[in-house]
Amino acid sequence: MKILVVDDEELICWSLKRTFEKHAGHSVCCVYTGNEAMQKIMENQYDIIITDLKLPDVNGNELVKKIKELGIDTPVIVISSYLSDNVLGEMMRQGIVRCINKPFQIEDILNDVEHLTPAIKA
Repeated sequence: MKILVVDDEELICWSLKRTFEKHAGHSVCCVYTGNEAMQKIMENQYDIIITDLKLPDVNGNELVKKIKELGIDTPVIVISSYLSDNVLGEMMRQGIVRCINKPFQIEDILNDVEHLTPAIKA
């Protein structure tokens, strides 16, 4: 499985990459901005996208909207310290698979991705 992680916090990217590659055998690409994410999405196909809402160049909501506007139906998991009821509602309307508050347990995201694996392979 190919996973794209979009977060400006290098430690989060490193932790997710290490976890998914070591414990689940997935291929992980990490980028730190929304523009880098869009470039990677245009060049590659990913099975899951994990993104923060607060990025240095764009809001995560805008990134998700751009992905959906392109007709890309890759499941998206949002991680953020800024998840309010309004943000959660907007994310769910956009078809986000899951929203996870920071700080999070790495096992929670690993479980979410593993739970999505059968649906992706089908």
